[in-house]
Amino acid sequence: MYRNKVIVALISFSLSHILYAANEELIFATAPTHSTEETTKLYTPIINYLSHKTGKKFKLDLPTNFIEYSKRMQDDKYDLVFDGPHLAAWRVDRLQHTPIVKFPGQIKIVIAAMEQSKLTKLSDLQYGTRVCAFVPPNMLTMAMLSHFPSPAKQPHLIRVQGFKNLMECLISGKGDAAVFRDSLWDKAQKAGETKGLKIIATPQKAYPERTLTVGPKIDSGLQVTISQLLLSDEGQKISTPLLNRFKKQKFVTATPEEYHGLSNLINTVWGFQ
Repeated sequence: MYRNKVIVALISFSLSHILYAANEELIFATAPTHSTEETTKLYTPIINYLSHKTGKKFKLDLPTNFIEYSKRMQDDKYDLVFDGPHLAAWRVDRLQHTPIVKFPGQIKIVIAAMEQSKLTKLSDLQYGTRVCAFVPPNMLTMAMLSHFPSPAKQPHLIRVQGFKNLMECLISGKGDAAVFRDSLWDKAQKAGETKGLKIIATPQKAYPERTLTVGPKIDSGLQVTISQLLLSDEGQKISTPLLNRFKKQKFVTATPEEYHGLSNLINTVWGFQ
């Protein structure tokens, strides 16, 4: 009799655990680079699409700032995350995440100064030279800082938000140089917005685009399903608001090898050591 009760109890526990696992929410997050309203508008169609197609419950998390976002990421609160390749690489190395899809293309940096500046090469930025840059751990900023492994030799960052403020920071003389993304620099150059400026460095290292990683709670079968859904014609159509926002045509497959060693870019940021 006692044995039967134990068996019933174990079966009940197992069933309740299975039901909980089946109904457990999978948390999706992205870096808070847009307003809460815009983030909701861009990603809700994708969340709803994945929920409908897989039968799983996906939920969009909306951290209000990067400190909150970083803390939740470091505490392994997220099951799907879409952000920069250095952060994706950190999750691969530290949280057993797997990169599955990404935007096409590569990220490179361009460092520019005023034409009359005495700065002519990357190493000239050492020892506190003022550099206009996005707030760390922005990918472009961290890529630039990776060339100065010694904190004592790193340039002094003039932190700004947005391309226009980056350009204004340099032209106004607040900074001696500025870090741009190559594609945005090319666009500005074609528009005649870079007159009076010169490029002093174009590091050849290229990085993957924004990437979606999934955590270990999502098994390999579901990983494949999510990837196939986002790469499908229907998935691309559902993702149109997000793709248009970043001026991309589609998602493409991501492979773990692309992110090898990139987590080093963020190791100097508090909490990611």
